[in-house]
Amino acid sequence: MLLIVSACGQENIQEKSTGQELYLARCAACHGGQLEGGVGPQLGRDSNAKEMPDSYWVQTITKGKGSMPGQTLTDAEALLVIDYIRDLQE
Repeated sequence: MLLIVSACGQENIQEKSTGQELYLARCAACHGGQLEGGVGPQLGRDSNAKEMPDSYWVQTITKGKGSMPGQTLTDAEALLVIDYIRDLQE
Protein backbone atom coordinates (compact mmCIF):
# COMPACT_ATOMS: atom_id res chain seq x y z
CA MET A 1 0.00 0.00 0.00
CA LEU A 2 2.89 2.35 0.63
CA LEU A 3 3.78 2.25 -3.06
CA ILE A 4 0.24 3.18 -4.02
CA VAL A 5 0.14 6.08 -1.59
CA SER A 6 3.57 7.25 -2.71
CA ALA A 7 2.39 7.29 -6.32
CA CYS A 8 -0.61 9.48 -5.58
CA GLY A 9 -0.11 13.07 -6.59
CA GLN A 10 3.36 12.88 -8.08
CA GLU A 11 2.57 14.36 -11.51
CA ASN A 12 4.47 17.54 -12.40
CA ILE A 13 2.17 20.58 -12.12
CA GLN A 14 4.19 23.20 -13.98
CA GLU A 15 1.58 23.46 -16.73
CA LYS A 16 -1.46 23.17 -14.44
CA SER A 17 -3.33 26.37 -13.72
CA THR A 18 -6.94 25.53 -12.82
CA GLY A 19 -8.36 23.76 -9.81
CA GLN A 20 -9.63 20.98 -12.03
CA GLU A 21 -6.22 20.47 -13.66
CA LEU A 22 -4.47 20.48 -10.29
CA TYR A 23 -7.02 18.09 -8.78
CA LEU A 24 -6.81 15.66 -11.68
CA ALA A 25 -3.00 15.78 -11.64
CA ARG A 26 -2.44 15.57 -7.88
CA CYS A 27 -5.55 14.25 -6.14
CA ALA A 28 -7.73 12.12 -8.43
CA ALA A 29 -5.45 9.07 -8.36
CA CYS A 30 -6.32 8.60 -4.69
CA HIS A 31 -9.60 10.47 -4.21
CA GLY A 32 -11.22 9.64 -7.56
CA GLY A 33 -11.99 11.75 -10.58
CA GLN A 34 -15.47 12.55 -9.24
CA LEU A 35 -14.54 12.63 -5.52
CA GLU A 36 -15.73 9.01 -5.13
CA GLY A 37 -12.65 7.90 -3.21
CA GLY A 38 -10.29 5.02 -3.73
CA VAL A 39 -7.01 4.75 -1.84
CA GLY A 40 -7.99 8.03 -0.20
CA PRO A 41 -11.42 8.81 1.25
CA GLN A 42 -14.26 10.11 -0.87
CA LEU A 43 -14.70 13.88 -0.77
CA GLY A 44 -18.18 14.17 -2.29
CA ARG A 45 -21.46 15.50 -0.96
CA ASP A 46 -21.91 12.70 1.54
CA SER A 47 -18.54 13.23 3.20
CA ASN A 48 -17.79 15.56 6.10
CA ALA A 49 -15.18 17.24 3.86
CA LYS A 50 -17.74 19.84 2.74
CA GLU A 51 -18.00 21.17 6.29
CA MET A 52 -14.27 21.73 6.76
CA PRO A 53 -12.94 25.31 6.64
CA ASP A 54 -10.48 26.35 3.94
CA SER A 55 -7.67 26.56 6.52
CA TYR A 56 -8.13 22.84 7.30
CA TRP A 57 -8.04 21.99 3.59
CA VAL A 58 -4.91 24.05 2.88
CA GLN A 59 -3.11 22.49 5.85
CA THR A 60 -4.15 18.96 4.84
CA ILE A 61 -3.26 19.41 1.17
CA THR A 62 0.10 21.08 1.71
CA LYS A 63 1.29 19.31 4.87
CA GLY A 64 -0.52 15.98 4.61
CA LYS A 65 -2.55 14.15 7.23
CA GLY A 66 -2.46 10.53 8.34
CA SER A 67 -1.42 8.41 5.36
CA MET A 68 -1.96 11.27 2.90
CA PRO A 69 1.32 12.84 1.85
CA GLY A 70 1.60 16.62 1.68
CA GLN A 71 1.47 18.01 -1.84
CA THR A 72 3.96 20.53 -3.16
CA LEU A 73 1.40 23.21 -3.92
CA THR A 74 1.26 26.86 -2.96
CA ASP A 75 -1.60 28.02 -0.77
CA ALA A 76 -3.10 29.70 -3.86
CA GLU A 77 -2.95 26.43 -5.81
CA ALA A 78 -4.47 24.57 -2.86
CA LEU A 79 -7.33 27.10 -2.81
CA LEU A 80 -7.95 26.46 -6.52
CA VAL A 81 -8.24 22.74 -5.72
CA ILE A 82 -10.57 23.46 -2.79
CA ASP A 83 -12.83 25.62 -4.99
CA TYR A 84 -12.97 22.86 -7.60
CA ILE A 85 -13.85 20.23 -4.97
CA ARG A 86 -16.55 22.46 -3.48
CA ASP A 87 -18.05 22.98 -6.96
CA LEU A 88 -18.27 19.19 -7.43
CA GLN A 89 -19.83 18.76 -3.98
CA GLU A 90 -22.85 20.90 -4.92
